[in-house]
This record gives sequence, C-alpha cells and structure tokens, in this order.
Amino acid sequence: MSNIRMLLGLSLAALPLAGPAQSAAQGTAQPRLTREQSIQLFEAAGFRVENGRAINRCGGASNPRVAFADLNGDGRAEAHVADVDPKCYGKPGAYFAVLTLGTDGRWRRLIAEDGIVGFAKTRTGGWRDLTLEARYSACPGTRHFAGGSYGAPTACSQDGKAAAAPASAAPPRSGPMPISRDYLFDWDGSQTPEAKAIPATERLALFRAAEIKPVKGGRWTACTDDDSGHSEAQVDFIGDVNGDGRPEAMIHDNGIFCNGSAGVNSIVLTKTPAGSWKVMLTTQGFANFLKSHGVDNYPDIQVGLPGFCFPYLRWNGREYDLAARFDDNGKPCKPF
Repeated sequence: MSNIRMLLGLSLAALPLAGPAQSAAQGTAQPRLTREQSIQLFEAAGFRVENGRAINRCGGASNPRVAFADLNGDGRAEAHVADVDPKCYGKPGAYFAVLTLGTDGRWRRLIAEDGIVGFAKTRTGGWRDLTLEARYSACPGTRHFAGGSYGAPTACSQDGKAAAAPASAAPPRSGPMPISRDYLFDWDGSQTPEAKAIPATERLALFRAAEIKPVKGGRWTACTDDDSGHSEAQVDFIGDVNGDGRPEAMIHDNGIFCNGSAGVNSIVLTKTPAGSWKVMLTTQGFANFLKSHGVDNYPDIQVGLPGFCFPYLRWNGREYDLAARFDDNGKPCKPF
C-alpha cells in the first residue's frame, strides 16, 4: 500500500489539533479515489508528491491528514487536508486546505490558509461557514462561500501572500514544458452541472467582465448587431483549472453572424484575488484545456477552428500566446 493511500485512509478523528472540525466530518464516507486522484488531491491542496510522500511548501517531508465531509449537502464529500509543521507554517504552526471533487474527477481547492479551521452550523449559499479562532490563526474570522470558493484570499492565506508579494525572478528551467495534445478532462463543450448551478449574480458578473450584453428575447451576447435572434452566450464551464483555489470560467457566445464558420466565440476568465472576474482569452472557435501548462500552472489551450491546422496557446503570465500549430496527427502545420 502506498503512502498516499495510507494518508487517505485516515479519519478526522486521527487529525492532530483538528478538534473544531470533527463534527463536520463524522459519519461521512470516504470517496473511492484512484491513485491519480489521490495524488492530484495533494497537489491541489498545495503539496508536491515525490515517491509516494507529500512535500510541503517549505520542501519538508510531510504527513498531512485527510478527512471527508459533505459541506453543502449535495451527497458528495469534500476533503479537509491538515498538516502540522511549526517550522514551516504560521500561527499555530499548522496549515489546512478544503477541496471539492468536480464531476471531471479532479479536486479543486476552495480555500487554503495557515491555521486550524472549524466548521460552523451556519451556511452561506448552502455551504457550511468556516471559522478560524484567534488561538488557531493569525487571521481569525469566518470564511463564507462566495460562488466558487470561500471568498477572496486573506492577507494570511498563501494566495493572499503571493498576490501581495513583489514579483521575483522565476527559477531557471531546462526548457519549456512540451505542449500536450491530451485534454485536461473529458468535456464536449456543453454546460457542466457546476456552470448550471452558479448564482445569477455570478453569471451577471461574468457577462459584464466579458462584455456580454442583454438583447431582445432575454438573450445575452457580444454580437448585439445580430437581429436574427441566433446569437446567444452561455456560461458553460466553471472550475479551478490551475489549482490556485480560485475558479476559471468559459463562456461560449454562439452564432455565425459574428463568428462565421467557426460558429462560436470562446471567452476564458479567471477570478482575481479581489473577487472580480478577468478575461484571459477571447477567441473564435471552441477552446479546450490541455494537460500541459504555462506560467502559474494555467493549462494550455487548443482552439478548434474550421480546417485541419489548429492553434495551441500557452499562458505567459500576461496573455494566452500562440505556442504552436498542429494538425490532427500532431504534426506542425501552417493555416491556409
């Protein structure tokens, strides 16, 4: 049995310093996970996995404990990952992450902070509120669910520290990661359950960020010149694709009036630490996420367009830039 599977077998009762959270997880069944899902859980929680062992952000071998609890009453368990290392973490020398398992089989982080978290009886948007007491955190207070995560990062969270810290030079690499032609998850472009469930206020915020406007018939589209009634935008995907605890979203603006034979315009957005939405990519054609990635772990994107030569894009820290063009056989090509 690997160390990863041993870790996942631990219950919350075995968690050191986890008393405030016990009531949330008791009686919740552990989901069945593949080895790949187990590893991805730890990576999404902020750990490296090397030779079956978890490595924390300070580079030390770690033994994080995992417990499962259904925090929103949908019958599916979320994961609570907790680790103790006084030499690595802030007050009180502990760290936690809460993650949810998407329909694509991948774990996505909802929150991660130094401290010990408790689960309140109160709820926001159907999700249990999280509490951090002064004795267990340098940033005490209540964390409320905010349509995709537990709110914007605090100054004490790892995401908040990263956002506030000045940019530093990246460590030297042997070369860029090769572009994968394998999709990050199996998705046909139709609206996912998570996208269907987003609150109306979140949907409106996404449309406004993407400059999608209301038109007659109750439709929304960026193609406001189309009087035929066939152009319409929809939020088809929402989820954390780079593991930073904040969601990304995909809007498809369908219609040939503005998009020609491609028939669709894809808009990729990410949620900023401040809680607003920011456009990362706008492109004609159907965009899909790939297993390889660029800066900040944002996945590469393949854009499906008419013809036999498809663009592959990579995030460079500012924008999705053209990285390659491949045909159906994976050979470099040039468009007509």
